[in-house]
Amino acid sequence: MNKKVYKFSLYDPVKFFKAGQYFADAGWRHKDITNDGDYELFIMLSGAAFIQIGTVQYALSEHDCLLIPPYIRHFGYRDSPNGTVYYWMHFFPNGTVTTSYTVNLAGNENEVTLPQQFIPKNFERVALLIRQLLDSANDKSSSQLATNYFVSSILIEVSRQFIATIHPAPKSSSRFELIKNWIRIHSHENLTVAQIAAEFQMTPVYLTRLFKLYEGVTTIHFINSIKINQAQELLLTTDKSVKTVSLELGFRNEKYFLRVFKNMTSLTPTQFRNSYAKTYLNNIEVDPTIPKP
Repeated sequence: MNKKVYKFSLYDPVKFFKAGQYFADAGWRHKDITNDGDYELFIMLSGAAFIQIGTVQYALSEHDCLLIPPYIRHFGYRDSPNGTVYYWMHFFPNGTVTTSYTVNLAGNENEVTLPQQFIPKNFERVALLIRQLLDSANDKSSSQLATNYFVSSILIEVSRQFIATIHPAPKSSSRFELIKNWIRIHSHENLTVAQIAAEFQMTPVYLTRLFKLYEGVTTIHFINSIKINQAQELLLTTDKSVKTVSLELGFRNEKYFLRVFKNMTSLTPTQFRNSYAKTYLNNIEVDPTIPKP
């Protein structure tokens, strides 16, 4: 993987240009283009995309983020499979941009550091911000300033997650981290506190004590928070019904899923999905000609 990083000054928000969600048919390749001053953030939802920037080739899969700089020719160098879907957003920097092959963590707090290619660990957070941006960008009552701040928030979140992989926060304990990762891996199952405790040979009371100590929440609250984050992503990136989402995430019934979702987000799943419904969709037949800001 290429290790090149870009550092953007954010004393002022970046300037939003255009964004959307692209649905590619089998055999699709990114068109041959050179951005005229604007950067593009390319974020995969499903399938695969193959993009060459200059002389460097990038193979992208689910949740991959690729930053495409201006003034460099880029194009698809291999066919994508059917079912390839990705988000795209173009923006202009509103300050200096520097590049390097090393990451300096002692930078200015008003700067964000973005790698050329990166997979966010918490993709659900990034996906939610993207849907907020797309909803704002396609809402005629929304202002340019709002979309500027939304795309800036996405850059900040990707940068935060990238920096966390280089300079991770101190861990509670290796065993407790293993427990949390096990829950994430099995989050699509109908998990119980007793089941998890038995897996790690401890009592349910002791397990919950660990979660209260290190996370400040109960075990069941942690389990549900993981499930609801995944539910938000599914609601925003697929057309699956609320019932299907609840079943896929291992909730014992749809009614319980609705109650947990409402408690954690203050919205029903349907209200949440409809809150970010104004999304520009395009495919090979539709490609917008949008004037530069």
